Amino acid sequence: MAKLASAGKYVGPKPPVHPESEPFWHGIGQGELKLQQCRECQTIRWPISPVCYNCLSMDAAWVPVPTDGRISAAVRIERATGNQVWATVTPFITGMVDMDGGRRLPGRIFCECGEALKHGTPVTAAYLEADDAVGVLCFTHACS
Repeated sequence: MAKLASAGKYVGPKPPVHPESEPFWHGIGQGELKLQQCRECQTIRWPISPVCYNCLSMDAAWVPVPTDGRISAAVRIERATGNQVWATVTPFITGMVDMDGGRRLPGRIFCECGEALKHGTPVTAAYLEADDAVGVLCFTHACS
C-alpha cells in the first residue's frame, strides 16, 4: 500500500487514542493507513472494535488498506461553533470518503478548487502530524 503524505500539522482537540485504537493513530503518524482485519473471517473492521461484527471473533491484525477513495459526502465548515480551537483553521472541508477497499472513512479534506464538495470526486488519504507520534487521517484532492 502507498505511504501517506503529510498534509501539515494538526490543529484541533487531542485525538481520542485508546489502547484498542492506538495502532490506528500511530500507524497514521507513521504514514500508514491500517485497519483491523479479523483473523477468523478476514473482515476489515471499521469502526475499530474489540469484536468482529461478522463472526464475533476477538482476534484481529492491523493490515494496510487502500489509500484512494471518492467523496461520499462533504461540507464546508465556515465557523467554529463548539471548541474554538477550530476557529484558527476555518473555513475547512470535512466529510466521508468511500475508500477503494470498501470502507467509508471520515476526515478533513484539503481542496483549493472546491471539487471535493462534489459526490464522487477522487481523493487520496494523507495525514496531519499530531503530538505523541500520532497522526490524524485527512484527505487531499489533486488540486492541493
